[in-house]
Amino acid sequence: MKINTTPLACLALTGTVALASGCLVMKGQETSESGVKVTQSTLTQIKPSETTEAWLVAALGEPTSKRDVDEQTHILFYDHTATTEKGGTVFLLFAGGESRQEKSTTYFEVKNSVVTRYWTEG
Repeated sequence: MKINTTPLACLALTGTVALASGCLVMKGQETSESGVKVTQSTLTQIKPSETTEAWLVAALGEPTSKRDVDEQTHILFYDHTATTEKGGTVFLLFAGGESRQEKSTTYFEVKNSVVTRYWTEG
């Protein structure tokens, strides 16, 4: 009995064995975050008309940005982004992925160095 050892036959046999083994399916997920995530736990500690801007910056760090409303009032912006990447492959047959981003911004109104109100969007 003669066995066909041409390169094409070897490749076909290797591919069939690899696919039959079931070990060539891969999937994964990775999440990355940027900015400052202002948690509900932190927000419960902030008392409007009592909490100082100095305490806020000490607790959260420097804001993403700051805008002046007038000479005594400004808004501090804390942006946060969480990106989740999901993907999967079946060796040599299929590769796909999905990316999802969740963005939020927490705003703090500060008047005369005291937090007067705050809110979160996103």
